[in-house]
Amino acid sequence: MQRLVALGTDGQRARRGHPARWSLCSLLLLSFLSTAGRAQTPAGTQVSAIAEVTYESAAGMVYTAQSAAVVMTVAQVAGVDLEPPRSTVGDPGVTVVFNHTLANIGNGTDSITCSVTSPLGWPVRLYIDADASGGLNAGDPLVTGPITLAMGDTARLLVAVDVPGSATVRGTTETLDIVATSMYDGSVSDALQDVLQIQDVGIIVSLNKSVDRPSATIGDILTYTIVYTASGPNTANNLQITDPIPTGTSYVPGSMRWNGSPLTDAGGDDAGMFDVAGNRVLFLIGAITGGDSGTVTFQVRVGG
Repeated sequence: MQRLVALGTDGQRARRGHPARWSLCSLLLLSFLSTAGRAQTPAGTQVSAIAEVTYESAAGMVYTAQSAAVVMTVAQVAGVDLEPPRSTVGDPGVTVVFNHTLANIGNGTDSITCSVTSPLGWPVRLYIDADASGGLNAGDPLVTGPITLAMGDTARLLVAVDVPGSATVRGTTETLDIVATSMYDGSVSDALQDVLQIQDVGIIVSLNKSVDRPSATIGDILTYTIVYTASGPNTANNLQITDPIPTGTSYVPGSMRWNGSPLTDAGGDDAGMFDVAGNRVLFLIGAITGGDSGTVTFQVRVGG
């Protein structure tokens, strides 16, 4: 009667009665599992395994036999990664941009849909960061459909949100929801949130401008009045009011007033200045606190 003899790892005979040796099938499977733990195996990869048995006859002859090859094809598995979540501070009337990286961590080519939502209803858009600058530039294309990525590939994304220009949004926090979903397997997705805090300066300055007559003829003098009012608990520093001289008129020298007090046209000696190159008047008010108000005036002549 023949008996099976397993060979040990050192090439010597193992004890009788043990299995012949690790089959090649088992070794290949272990290798595959070990590799899969480190990195994805591409979809469509064929894993071939052949079992082998070695035994020895009573006469001391060693025999080997192999099974037919067993072939397994690796199926595709979807994987999506979107990183990182970000937060920043912004102001009313600006466009704030967040940059992210989208990765296909599945084992095959996939098309990934991306969406961004503003709970407050602010305008939002998604772009490809073509030059990888992290900022929005003219050459960055708008994302209008799925993004196709090969296994292991990444895409740089830009989320742009337009903050309303109204001062009432100050102190508001907007949380944008960004979701990336595999089209190969719709149950596979990744999501993150970007947090945008709109600065609350604690003070708002408003302007009200008027002119002393609704119509005029050549040579008439017009007086423009600007009333500024501050509200809020804090202080506004370096307040400056700038007003261009209207087209078709010329500034009347020495006509600038602040709360009724004359100001010179030269810069640096008081709060008034006529900018000849820019053809405009400037009132350098300085610091004001909530509840403060004031009036500045200047004159122009119609027809130059």
